[in-house]
Amino acid sequence: MLRIPLATAALALVATAALAQPSAIKRTSLQSRDFPGAVYRSTLMRVEVAKGGIVARHTHPGLEIGYVEHGHALLKVAGQPDQTLQTGDSFSVPQATPHSVANTGPEVLTLLSTYVVDKAKPLSTPAPAPTSHP
Repeated sequence: MLRIPLATAALALVATAALAQPSAIKRTSLQSRDFPGAVYRSTLMRVEVAKGGIVARHTHPGLEIGYVEHGHALLKVAGQPDQTLQTGDSFSVPQATPHSVANTGPEVLTLLSTYVVDKAKPLSTPAPAPTSHP
């Protein structure tokens, strides 16, 4: 009978430790403004991705234009060739297009991104993994 509570306690400790892990991604909203009389909002965000971190595949309800402030990245945008980026490079992602970013460098990757999106929708929505065709 003692095994069940110990197993439950061990599982709870593992789950708590996993939740306490720091995220590989830190997002800081620098500024956000609604377009007068329009359905759009423009948001400037700083995104830091830890060494080896990945921003999972997702979409935005509008355009993303970004700049690599520091580091090295692999940007995967659906329908486009993979892009290797480094400090000083810029990129763009079309509306509702699945994409992901991986930090491929030895340090923190820092991106500055401007989003022009439908303000009635979430800034970001997870996207399913791409399907492979034989």
